[in-house]
Amino acid sequence: MSDFRLDGKIALITGAAGAIGSATARLLLAQGAALLLVDIDGRAAEDLAAQFGEMAAAHETDLSRAANCHEAVETCVRRFGRLDILINNVGICPRRSVLESSEEDWERIVGVNQKSMFFSSQAAVPHLRKAKGRIVSVASYAGRAGAAVDACIYSGTKGAIIAMTKAMARELAPDILVNALAPGPVDSDLVRELSAEKLQRVCDAIPLRRLAQPEEVAAAILFLAGPAASYMTGATVDFNGGWYML
Repeated sequence: MSDFRLDGKIALITGAAGAIGSATARLLLAQGAALLLVDIDGRAAEDLAAQFGEMAAAHETDLSRAANCHEAVETCVRRFGRLDILINNVGICPRRSVLESSEEDWERIVGVNQKSMFFSSQAAVPHLRKAKGRIVSVASYAGRAGAAVDACIYSGTKGAIIAMTKAMARELAPDILVNALAPGPVDSDLVRELSAEKLQRVCDAIPLRRLAQPEEVAAAILFLAGPAASYMTGATVDFNGGWYML
């Protein structure tokens, strides 16, 4: 299991209070990492950090603003002295059809999902270069094939994350490894907003016939963040129960 240990590493997780973020936090902590937990819900991030003691700290901010992305990274470095791993996990998915979507929807979804990934990564690069670190970004099945239910703008942002992962990987190699994970539907509040009928249709379309659990997604993130993925960069790992196969 040494290929999955993160002893002495410092990780910043965005969207840390959500289902995938909190599962990832618990797993990375169990593997030895210290954490800065970044979320717009400061109370939830603080409650999560309190479970981990001195190995974690919380930071409340809205990452749709570039300045806040830089502030979060600097907060991490001030608190822990370095940064080794950036997990770009924050994301929102308001259910809007093409005709119902507004410019305000566009600005908010692009800001939270895509803009935060770019500017958090930009802010982290000088520190990650020193550490020979990792960037792991959570994309989506929707970025590969388009969302199944009313999420056109969301799909675009996740496709952008996949494309930017490739571009960043080329530019930042060999100092920083940059990869993405593209989960299918995950058992989380984001998916549970669907009606029971729509959710059943989604599960029926997945060869494994179920949603992913947040802990399963966290395990894939751990792989990309750890020593076992030392020869991977620019990759997007499909993690969708067979729903989308290249």
